[in-house]
Amino acid sequence: MKRIRKLVSLLLCVSMLAAMLTCAAAAARQDDVYTASTVEEALDLLAPENVDHSRKTSCNGDCDYSPVIIVPGIMQSQVYVQNKEGTGDLLTVDGFPIVEGMDMAFMFDTQSVKQDVKKMILPLLKAFFLGRKAEFTDLVCEILDKCFYSHYFNEDGTRMYEAQVDEYWYSLEECKKHPEKSYNYAKGYSTDKDGNTLPTTKYETEYDFIMRQVDVSSYAEKAGWDHLYYYAYSSFGDTLSIAERLNDYVQMVKDQTGHDKVSIVFISLGGTIGSTYLSEFCNPDDIDRIVFAAAAVDGSYTLSSLMNADLILDSDKLYTTILPDLMSIVDSDMMWVGYLLNVVLRIIPQRFLSGFLSDVAYDAIHRVLGNLMYNCPSMWALVPSSEYPAMADELIKSPVLREKTDRYYNIQKNAKQTIRRLTDAGMEIFVICGYDLPMPSVLSCYAYSSDNIIQAASASIGGTIAPYGEDLPADYTPAIDTSYISPDRRVDAGTCALPDRTWFVKGQSHLTLQAALHDTIELCIQLVVNKDITDARTNNGGYKQFNNYRYTKRLTEMMRDFDKLTPEQRAAIPAGRLDAIQKAYDNGKAELDSMDWDYDKMLSAEKEMYSAMYKAGLLSKTADSPYKRYEQPRILEKITHAWSDVTYKIFGAKDFIPFI
Repeated sequence: MKRIRKLVSLLLCVSMLAAMLTCAAAAARQDDVYTASTVEEALDLLAPENVDHSRKTSCNGDCDYSPVIIVPGIMQSQVYVQNKEGTGDLLTVDGFPIVEGMDMAFMFDTQSVKQDVKKMILPLLKAFFLGRKAEFTDLVCEILDKCFYSHYFNEDGTRMYEAQVDEYWYSLEECKKHPEKSYNYAKGYSTDKDGNTLPTTKYETEYDFIMRQVDVSSYAEKAGWDHLYYYAYSSFGDTLSIAERLNDYVQMVKDQTGHDKVSIVFISLGGTIGSTYLSEFCNPDDIDRIVFAAAAVDGSYTLSSLMNADLILDSDKLYTTILPDLMSIVDSDMMWVGYLLNVVLRIIPQRFLSGFLSDVAYDAIHRVLGNLMYNCPSMWALVPSSEYPAMADELIKSPVLREKTDRYYNIQKNAKQTIRRLTDAGMEIFVICGYDLPMPSVLSCYAYSSDNIIQAASASIGGTIAPYGEDLPADYTPAIDTSYISPDRRVDAGTCALPDRTWFVKGQSHLTLQAALHDTIELCIQLVVNKDITDARTNNGGYKQFNNYRYTKRLTEMMRDFDKLTPEQRAAIPAGRLDAIQKAYDNGKAELDSMDWDYDKMLSAEKEMYSAMYKAGLLSKTADSPYKRYEQPRILEKITHAWSDVTYKIFGAKDFIPFI
């Protein structure tokens, strides 16, 4: 399910839209909200006037840690669609609201879509196999319309249906006391075997929801939860107004904490808000430190390619790299499925693929997804500055919307100069960027070196990056000197806005950023708490300017399981086995604590821990081998890759039909 969710998010992350109307989450009594029987009753209990903004931190500004504001990325805030009539009531389907940011099942009119798909499956198949492109496209667009209608925008950049946002005008410490609204709404959507209603989410409190988006507990351990704040906003709204409201939020945090400065971490889409805030609304005296992490400062070619329907479904790559690359973005252990699909896909006659799919996708984007993207201000903030003028001339119809998007375009194209100017004036700004991964392979931009979603040139704010999988030219002249060239010769940090304050993490995917608690996330935290770190080169706290992604989740989970063992359980383990586990544990901890990140070393530590715990009987014995979970995907990948390559050499970019 998680893999499916990742894939859906990857392909549809720019398709779910909501405008920005503010609504403060309430401090209503938790038990009362959990027992609310209707949406309306829950809304009354969580009314904005119940919010108490007067709470102060225990230090009242007298401590070494400035409060930190997290400005998250796309789909990381709870946004509720409202009725078109403007009554303020939520738009509901079968009694449950459309909620963006919680659960895929709640984002669309899924019940209607399911019914439509059932009714249309035969007409769809008939139109497809008879090659009736227009008929097939009409049916697809009808289904997509039903799915997305509640998120459409008017030509002037306003939503057809309004929306409200759960905001947190208090610290994460306070969020622990507040029920998460969608938890109550989710009840009744499913039942257990005894017929008891179950929620589809586990976000019992606002704190639970926020921590699922970005785990910043390492900062709280140092400074306290009352020094952490989460700036929620509608991902699909108006970047300018969101950035302006951030300034109000900063003042609120200063008032509540007693500190005269705050630090802000801008993540992903939050980078567009960050560049706007710094350019238009920021008072430098308010700021301690700024961190841009995987931030779309100059947009993302993923979005502009999707908006332009720049797809490569009609190329040879449809039978070679598109599907494996897509699966690798979802999960690196699933590439073999993509190679297998390369072969299976040939069962479908050629005339029904390639140009047919491209044309249908092009029409669907312009007829349906265009209603979501072309008129949404924040989507235009994600269009790279190099693409904006031509795209805006073609796709924006309203002068009202064009005035807003032009204003942001001027901010975006000058972001590098703005950040340099503020840094020269004394503001401490830092950047963290992933690179050397492809963009989504169905898009024409796939060859840009990126974190799978945002090209590294954007996230690094001006770095010179070789195309995905390639090195800089042999005769390349460094912008400053060779010390700014990455060891793999794929990055020149010398052209960045901040060449001495930009870190690069090879292989860090946008989709695994939340799990990088010991690496990228910890570096973000260190940058706001450790004032001895002043640059990425000399005073860097041990964090090298050029580092590597590593997957730590499985190792940390096993170590956590070992920590939970009681003395009695440990005593039951044979001494030799227990010693092996402890040795693996110590090696794993040393690797986790290392600032010289290495994917292979982390995997080796994980395997050692897995083997030791497996042999001690602490893990499931369903696998034939303790290494099956690691080796099987690699073996399957080699087999299916070879099969795919042989099939391509024999058949080319064609189906099996001519040979049957």
